[in-house]
Amino acid sequence: MSSRIAFLLPFLVLSWLPATALAQIVNVQDLFISQTEEGLNLGAVGKTEIKSGNTDYQYYNLALVGRHLSGRHTVVGTGNLEYAEKSKDKFTNRHFEHLRYRFEALPPFGVEAFAQHEFNEFRRMNLRLLLGAGPTWKALSSARFYLFIGSVYMYEYNELGTGDHDDSGDVWKTHRWNNYLTFQWNLRQGVKFLTTVYYQPAFSDFSNYNLLWNANFSVAINDWLSVVITYNYSRQNVPPQGVNPYDSVLVAGLAVKAGPFFR
Repeated sequence: MSSRIAFLLPFLVLSWLPATALAQIVNVQDLFISQTEEGLNLGAVGKTEIKSGNTDYQYYNLALVGRHLSGRHTVVGTGNLEYAEKSKDKFTNRHFEHLRYRFEALPPFGVEAFAQHEFNEFRRMNLRLLLGAGPTWKALSSARFYLFIGSVYMYEYNELGTGDHDDSGDVWKTHRWNNYLTFQWNLRQGVKFLTTVYYQPAFSDFSNYNLLWNANFSVAINDWLSVVITYNYSRQNVPPQGVNPYDSVLVAGLAVKAGPFFR
């Protein structure tokens, strides 16, 4: 098993984004682009912030991610747990787990299957299950450009939380057409732009769709330090009652490769 998890760094940085930015779709496409040596690669990151006195605030976040690469077979798994409260009032409480398998059957064409479980109290999502499978196409893969396209079937099961809403406790079952595109542009050594767009309309009603756009720009200052700017926009066009249909977040920060796991 390899101990090098530097390829996981961009995803682990993204795992600290606010929960609402990733409420509908978990984006793991960047983990398929980084092709390190075969075998198992694991990563984990934890974050906590506790304040007391004039401000009573608690924040906890734990993210786990792993990838197993063997020839034309790739398995990616990730999970995230996030909880926060201010003055003893919760304002974030969610967790998700995502597992995806991809097989390059007839390169550049392949197939994939995925499963996802999610809970998000503040989007009134008591239980959300996703199951999907279908074809993929690695349209372009070069030193400068990478383009990947997926168009697969997805089954969505939602149980809404209880509360003072007409749809409280409702169960939504939806068959969706899950389309996504991932594009990476290596502008020059150490500078890259990566973006993924998901569009998931319901087969029965195309006005009922989920959308996610993720854009990531990173500039390597040296071998261990990079500047990272990330923008996420998500939209659930038919949300539960009392839930805003869209969320967006812009994050700028530093990504550091340090410690015994990074070489």
